[in-house]
Amino acid sequence: MRLVYRLSDQGPMSIARLTEGSDVTRQAVTKHLRVMEDAGLVSCEWRGRETVWQLDRQGLDEAQRHIDLISRQWDGALDRLRKLVED
Repeated sequence: MRLVYRLSDQGPMSIARLTEGSDVTRQAVTKHLRVMEDAGLVSCEWRGRETVWQLDRQGLDEAQRHIDLISRQWDGALDRLRKLVED
């Protein structure tokens, strides 16, 4: 979650910048970013000798739509359970 926040707040960044001030290794951050890339949440490009990562707004918007849908489904299921228990 911290990666998403930093990329959202500070824009595209290299692995070196993403790991500054953190006890998380570059390898661990890279692994997380690759998983997020596979999910369509981030993308990367080479700038000189560094890979720079950025959020993919379209992928994040799609993920948010799915999360909202699941949230509504859970809200409905919990409402039905509450009514069942109260009756």
